[in-house]
Amino acid sequence: MNIAIMGSGAVGAYVGARLQAAGADVTFIARGAHLQAMQQHGLHIQMPGKDLLLPSVKATSDPSAIGEVDLVVFAVKLTDTVTAAQSLRTAVGSHTRILTLQNGIDSVAMVSSELPQAQVRGGVIYVSAVIDRPGVIKSPGGFHRIVADKAHGDPVMQSLSDWAAKCHALEVTLADDVQRIIWEKFMGLAAFSGCTSLLRARIGEIFSHTESTAFLQQLLDESVAVAKAHGISVRPGMADEYMATLRAAPPSFRSSMSEDLERGKPLELPWLSGRMHQLGLQLGVPTPAHTAVYRGLVLKASPPNPFAPAN
Repeated sequence: MNIAIMGSGAVGAYVGARLQAAGADVTFIARGAHLQAMQQHGLHIQMPGKDLLLPSVKATSDPSAIGEVDLVVFAVKLTDTVTAAQSLRTAVGSHTRILTLQNGIDSVAMVSSELPQAQVRGGVIYVSAVIDRPGVIKSPGGFHRIVADKAHGDPVMQSLSDWAAKCHALEVTLADDVQRIIWEKFMGLAAFSGCTSLLRARIGEIFSHTESTAFLQQLLDESVAVAKAHGISVRPGMADEYMATLRAAPPSFRSSMSEDLERGKPLELPWLSGRMHQLGLQLGVPTPAHTAVYRGLVLKASPPNPFAPAN
């Protein structure tokens, strides 16, 4: 299987490395010092009990140089979606599938505005990983699972699932109800990202105090209320399950948005708490906690809220 990883940051590099180790033909699309390190020294995944060193990987900054592929794993930050999708046009043939693992609920529509809609598949990924230094991805362990659109038995999606079965520390599940699953991740991630970012705290610190724990719970409850008002069938107990999952996570666990905030990078805020804020206004659902996150971090967000009504 010929796979391109569009956006080889922490998440994309992790997925691509596991697939290459299983035997897939993987090309990483990256930039800057991280790209140079991969070209010169390969890729290293540091994970307790599951380290992986790939001395040699195929890596480029130019998607037009890789030719058509079977699958694109689309893992760029939401702020880069349009330009990244446009750059992939020569790599996407009639048989190619584009699996977006981006955050939020708007990724499929955004990618489909630049690439053939019928070939775009939605999905989510649960993995904690950061770029520790160029060419080195660090993960504390825990989650390493993808849930992707089954798309009525799409052979490319099935092939990805088959390859993942050969992987160490990567699971791929295909689902018929991927839209609900995307919303479930959105509900949880908006709360988790908002809390860890606004409080500048890791999950262990948040659960160490009743007030910060209550803030996380409020964010999650608002997310569920917005989803229900939008017509999403939320599983009973979903919020409790998510809180329990976060309690079981390593104390150092935090969101990628809080990592980006610390490093001075653009935030995906408009598609997370900003999106909850916008949907709350649209649906008549109060979202005081998400609104506080959005307004408290909006000066760090780029671009401005794409969902704000035009003047």
